[in-house]
Amino acid sequence: MDLDFVQKLIEFVSRSPIAELEIERDGVRIRMSRQAAPAQSASQAQSSPQPTAGTAISSDPASTAPPIARHSIRAPLTGVFYRSGTEGEPPLVAVGDVIAEGQKVGVLEAMKTFNVVESDRTGRIVQIAFDDHAAVQSGDVLFVLEDLG
Repeated sequence: MDLDFVQKLIEFVSRSPIAELEIERDGVRIRMSRQAAPAQSASQAQSSPQPTAGTAISSDPASTAPPIARHSIRAPLTGVFYRSGTEGEPPLVAVGDVIAEGQKVGVLEAMKTFNVVESDRTGRIVQIAFDDHAAVQSGDVLFVLEDLG
C-alpha cells in the first residue's frame, strides 16, 4: 500500500465526522479510529476547561461515576443518508431523543432504492454524525447512543 494513500486516509478521517475507518487494499488492511473529543489547541488549553459530551462532571472528587456506555448505529450500506422519512418532513430523531430498539431513525438511498435505518438497541441519541443528504459509506457511524442503564 502506498504511503501517500495512507497519509490521505489519515487526513480524511481527521477532517470528517467519522470516528472509525477500515479499508483493505492489495491484501493490506488498515483500521483507523479516533477519540470522540478532539485535542485542545494552545489557545483552548489556556482558557478555562469546557465540558465535552464525554466528560463526567462531579463536585465530589472522591466519587467515581461509572463511564457512560456508548453505542454506534452504523450505515448498513453505501448511499445517501436522509434524516427524515420523506422530503419536507421533520427529521425522524434529534440529539437528546430516547429511541427504542427497532425504531426508524433514518433512510439510506442506494441505487434508487430507499432503505430504512433502524436502531438496534434502546438509548438516548447523543450525536448525529451526518447532515441530511450526505453521502455515506457502509459501516460509517450515523448515530451515537448513550445507554440508559
